[in-house]
Amino acid sequence: MSIGLLKPGRWLVCSFLVSFFFFSGYSFAPTFAAESTEKKDSSATKDSFNLILPYKDVTVGQGQDVTMDTEVVNRTKNPVRVGLSIEGVPSGWEVNFHSRYPSYPVRSVMVQGEKSTTVEFKAKVPEKTKPGSYEIRVAAKDEAGTTSQAEKISFQVTSRKVETGGLKLTSQYPVLGTPTGQTLKFTVDLKNETNKPLTASLVAQAPTGWVVRFKPQFGDTQISSIQLKENATETLSVEIDSPLQAKAGEHPVTVRARAGAFEASTNLKITLKGTTDLKIGTSSGTLNTSITAGKKTPVAFLVGNAGTAPVRNLTFITKKPEKWTIEFKPDKIDALNPGDVRELSMEILAPARAIAGDYLISLSTNSPDASKTVEFRVTVSTPTFWGWIGALIVAAVVIGLAVVFIRLGRR
Repeated sequence: MSIGLLKPGRWLVCSFLVSFFFFSGYSFAPTFAAESTEKKDSSATKDSFNLILPYKDVTVGQGQDVTMDTEVVNRTKNPVRVGLSIEGVPSGWEVNFHSRYPSYPVRSVMVQGEKSTTVEFKAKVPEKTKPGSYEIRVAAKDEAGTTSQAEKISFQVTSRKVETGGLKLTSQYPVLGTPTGQTLKFTVDLKNETNKPLTASLVAQAPTGWVVRFKPQFGDTQISSIQLKENATETLSVEIDSPLQAKAGEHPVTVRARAGAFEASTNLKITLKGTTDLKIGTSSGTLNTSITAGKKTPVAFLVGNAGTAPVRNLTFITKKPEKWTIEFKPDKIDALNPGDVRELSMEILAPARAIAGDYLISLSTNSPDASKTVEFRVTVSTPTFWGWIGALIVAAVVIGLAVVFIRLGRR
């Protein structure tokens, strides 16, 4: 069999067919690759969320805190609830997730469709933690149970404090003293140690009933946040009001500044000296009594401390009429603590020949801590025997005068 040459018309048809299949192969290949990539992408987005921790290996000193923002990203169009848990926490460490502001512990977050929610991971390393390596596992799982993710964070604990950039809060005079019920003014310096501007919020943790205000160093406007330029320092005034009934002693107040993931704090201490407020009175509320001349009469009265500091070595002094005798039982109180009330007896003896009537007795307390003076009105009456004697004398005088007038009248 012999094969002849193709005619020009057939050669053109064959050339067209070969070219078609050759180029169509290139066009089919990208299409097929795109379809396979799309399938891979669709399989990769089956996870309902992503858990993103920016730092997996950190160095921290004994007694320091580690704080980092943790992001939960919703990969779906529907809201997803994601539970958060922490495992393998070393003994004594305080590790938890917190809301950003205000800061509350959280165990789960609700993330809107195709959105993200940021929570704060906080780890507090105890002062007595041994230097070395520690590992904590962070786990997250959606409510449906279709997606779960876990990350490990390694902590390298050192015996020296780690210097970190961010915020720095200091006070040149962190301890001040005052009587209770007064206002103290502290001065603190807030420094931005980063190369970018920051807006720092200001909060304080104080005992119940105390009031804390933040103000600029030169100004009377109360503020709750402040703008900080890069590598700049702002001086703030912290005014603290102590309640009138606050106990004497040391009271701590913690001041915190926060800007995003950066946080700084400083501890202030108020030493309250306490105030003394002695009260003297009777159970009936009146400061008067009645006695009989020549007879020792006990008068009960009360002494109380309405202040916030104890009164020590309390004795009593009186200013009384001449020849009167006054004794106290007991004659001394070693300590009268805030809120204490003691009942005492004041035994008053007026001379037997004292003239009946009203007298004033000045009663004063004597103590290195406090003093108080009150006046008692004492009504003195004479005994019945002397009353009869007086009546007889008066009667005798009257009779004598009558006899004189009768005799003179006869003359």
